[in-house]
Amino acid sequence: MINTLQSLSVSDSESTSQTLRDQAIAWLLRLRDAPEDAASQREFADWLAADPAHQAAYRQVQAQWAWLEPFKQHSFPARDAALRYRPATRPSVRRKWLAYAAAATVLLTLGLTIFSPQGWYGLPHSYSTGKGQRQVLALSDGTELELNTDTEVRVHFNHAQRQVDMIRGEAFFKVAHDAERPFRVQAGNLSVRDIGTAFNVYKQADRVSVAVQEGMVEMLSPSDRRELQAGQQLAYSDDQRFAAATSNNIASATAWRQGLLIFNGRRLAEVLAEIGRYHEVNIRLPDPTLAELRVNGSFRTEQLDSLLNAVATLLPISVKRVGEREIVLEAVSGKH
Repeated sequence: MINTLQSLSVSDSESTSQTLRDQAIAWLLRLRDAPEDAASQREFADWLAADPAHQAAYRQVQAQWAWLEPFKQHSFPARDAALRYRPATRPSVRRKWLAYAAAATVLLTLGLTIFSPQGWYGLPHSYSTGKGQRQVLALSDGTELELNTDTEVRVHFNHAQRQVDMIRGEAFFKVAHDAERPFRVQAGNLSVRDIGTAFNVYKQADRVSVAVQEGMVEMLSPSDRRELQAGQQLAYSDDQRFAAATSNNIASATAWRQGLLIFNGRRLAEVLAEIGRYHEVNIRLPDPTLAELRVNGSFRTEQLDSLLNAVATLLPISVKRVGEREIVLEAVSGKH
């Protein structure tokens, strides 16, 4: 018996896996067809308990079925044929299971073929982070996408293209090269096309800033075009003009990936706006003259109090908490 098990071929394993998948599909449809059938529920529980592989197969099929939910009302010839299928006579339980499995397999295969990231249309996926959060995503093409705090993107891949829409925030892209499917980042009116690269895109209220760490990107606006090489940065403002980026170097622009904020002569007002991206708090600066003070240094983003106190040691300001979510910065008497 042991020798027999050890001699199973890859094709044998694949056949077994497909059999479990077909059974899982059949159970999915059987339970949907008669959700109140106590006998079916007991048989299903016995099937799940018989082998951990049954549970894994059912979870996978259930997830795929849920993924296809938005498209089940759409009309496709293969889908319609599958859903019209009904046995002419009362079949055996096994034949009925096989009929259910055949119909569901058509739907699942159709959906995965048409709407998967490698499919004809592609199904958009949205990803987001809250304030103070960062997230690293491995996309289906091998591209690595890292989201900074308070960021939202929509990923839309299909057979012909790869596009990420920047809804808000900041992201770092390490793109897997694919000559057949160009990779683009759309941020408002600006399109950033990858040319085998690693780059950062930061979408602010009044501009989109791009910093290239490796390779090269092409920045396309409705009326202009620029190319950026490794080590270069450029911004595209809301008045539809290219402008110098706010940060001075690539290390500063991408320091958020190490949990840092690096400022080189930045205005205090801008520094506070950056700090505010990472924390659910309102930081007020009642004295407008303080906004022009310049900040230099490297600061951790995680601890708000430590961060603000570090800034205060460099400038003639004091930090006062006036509520759980409100902080006021004021000039220090006699030093301003």
